[in-house]
Amino acid sequence: MLFERWMDKMWQKPPRIVFTDGMDARVLKIARRLADTGLARPMIIGNQFEIRAYAEEQKIRMNGVALRKALHHPAFDVYCRAYKKQYAPQQKISEIRALLQQPALFAGQMLLHGDADLCFLSRAQFNEFLPQFSRWFSDQSGILSSFALIWNEKLNRLLTFSDPLFYPRPTAEQLAEIAVTTARNFEKLSGERARVALLSFSTMGSASHPMAQVVQQAVELIRQKEPHLKVEGEMQFDAAFVPEIGRKKAPGNRLDGAANVYVFPSLNAANIGLKIVQALTPYRTVGPIVQGLSHALQVFDEQRCEESLFHQVIVASNLLNP
Repeated sequence: MLFERWMDKMWQKPPRIVFTDGMDARVLKIARRLADTGLARPMIIGNQFEIRAYAEEQKIRMNGVALRKALHHPAFDVYCRAYKKQYAPQQKISEIRALLQQPALFAGQMLLHGDADLCFLSRAQFNEFLPQFSRWFSDQSGILSSFALIWNEKLNRLLTFSDPLFYPRPTAEQLAEIAVTTARNFEKLSGERARVALLSFSTMGSASHPMAQVVQQAVELIRQKEPHLKVEGEMQFDAAFVPEIGRKKAPGNRLDGAANVYVFPSLNAANIGLKIVQALTPYRTVGPIVQGLSHALQVFDEQRCEESLFHQVIVASNLLNP
């Protein structure tokens, strides 16, 4: 099974995972599980006295889980000096010290300096400090997006749904970059070749509309950039998901079967599609998995249960470079 395989990989080289919301019982329980199983080396950044008191209240053992206040971390002054030199030479060091005492920002600096492999923030922290993270972790494309992993164990079927995240209506260039990044991550996780469908309300020109044309343009950009990637579009979901329908609606399409990477044309469509899967189908979902950053910064959704977030940690850990 996939998760057993992914856990085996973590056991071979347990990642250093930093959490920044120690007042969330789900985070404490996940850190506890990671330490107990040896899957990772967890650390929680925050006030260790408050976290321990909360853990005792929740009856969660914290032995084996590192708790560290940013100010007391041995690298704190190193990070502050490096931050001043690279990002804020005119800023007072006292102001930088106050800034980096924020658990989320300090954890980001741990990633930048190679002292952590993976970091999980709360949704509120991610949104609050996104300007800093975008500056620190911008990669060449700069297209910040996410995907959800969707699987059915009985059918042995694994899919990904892309989400433009902060681009409600992506341009053709943005959509193409999101599709390529999602395909690469799917292949890294599954070991299978990606078959990418860019979704729309029409299939292969069955309707003429500027929104469908954006998807068509994105497909052409992908084919120019990644000629070996199996990609098709624009396609309606049923044509991409059911090969028989795909052959009728889009004869000769390049998917060679059902798609396993589904790229939604807008934030609106992506959110609706994922919620329908969660509510009406036997498929299980994990995510969001943030992508498009140079370092492994992830976010916990406040609506997700502990088990789902634990799976998210496993998935994100398996996207780390070997």
